[in-house]
Amino acid sequence: MNRFVISVLLLVVAVGVIAAGCGQALAPTVAPPPGKQQPVATKAVWEQKWEDLIAGARKEGKVVMYGEIGALLKDRLIQDFQNKYGVQIEFLTGRPPEVAQKYLQERAANLHLPDVFITGQTTTLTLLKPRGVLARVTPNLVLPEVLDTKAWPDGKLPFLDKDEMGVPLISAYRSYFVVNTELVKEGQFTEYKDLLEPRFKGKLTLIDPTTPGAGGTWVAYIMVKLMGREPGEKFMRQLETQELAITRDTRLHVETVARGKYAIAIGPLPQVVADLAAAGSPIAWAKTKEPGMVLTGSFAAAIPDQPPHPNAMALMLNHLLSKQGQLALSEAAGEPARRLDVPSTFALPGTIPPAGVNVVWLDEDFILKEPTFYPLSREILKIR
Repeated sequence: MNRFVISVLLLVVAVGVIAAGCGQALAPTVAPPPGKQQPVATKAVWEQKWEDLIAGARKEGKVVMYGEIGALLKDRLIQDFQNKYGVQIEFLTGRPPEVAQKYLQERAANLHLPDVFITGQTTTLTLLKPRGVLARVTPNLVLPEVLDTKAWPDGKLPFLDKDEMGVPLISAYRSYFVVNTELVKEGQFTEYKDLLEPRFKGKLTLIDPTTPGAGGTWVAYIMVKLMGREPGEKFMRQLETQELAITRDTRLHVETVARGKYAIAIGPLPQVVADLAAAGSPIAWAKTKEPGMVLTGSFAAAIPDQPPHPNAMALMLNHLLSKQGQLALSEAAGEPARRLDVPSTFALPGTIPPAGVNVVWLDEDFILKEPTFYPLSREILKIR
């Protein structure tokens, strides 16, 4: 066989091999049957979103928080959030109504400074939301542990309102009365009408009921949930004859009972009660026949519709609703976390319903009605 024939044969073989290879490459791909797909090693959508959020927050550099943020919560947020994510936190602290008014004044001057509000349910829904300055919380939630409905009461994400503008951070029970155990003997105060007894004239102190806070909530609770408008107003007018001492100082409110100047404090702050009780003061929470109430958001978070640091805002919001964040909030507030999977390790006496006690949950409808009773409280109790 000459060289020409050999060359032709080799060429034919080579072309056949190439054609076969090309045919294999061009053969149609058959998709695997349903349920047999091969797993793809890609990052979960939420993980990528979370990493982008952290990167964006670090680029922004800080998150600004307005509200009722005490020293302990500041320390925990710095320790847990700032050190973990490398994002600085700036705080503006004060009574929620005053902080809200400050923000509204800033907003009128076209200043957009805060990223997150930590206030109460009343401030959120009666001062901020009606002014149209809040954004929905839900679109900013990313972490699976936050979105897990099994972690929350009633199997759904917690919100203060139907529009999802506020989210409760703790759930605190209130019996609303602390007594001096040396002045109030067992059996002398077991129901609301006992407050009208002559022995308690000049011996009752109430936290100011004309602004958002424990006093205002208590009066509204009587009018809306407990007695009804007319019987409630009658009760309050009778109570006024008992010469109530009205104060806005939450510590002095309880100290005067601990010292024996007054016998009963109405609407005391649990942390103050715990501090004075631990110091040996003769004070204790009272249990009445009437049901106590559960505040769904005495600590609540909300976000402005124009946050200056949107990534840091969303990062903080997710942190506050995470297990770690909820535990820090519970410790700072001394009240039970909203999450079901966070232990009530730090809940103070008086913030968890005693066994067998009925409770009334305060809903959005109640919260919106509460401010309508502030002027009535001022008139009935003759507050100047």
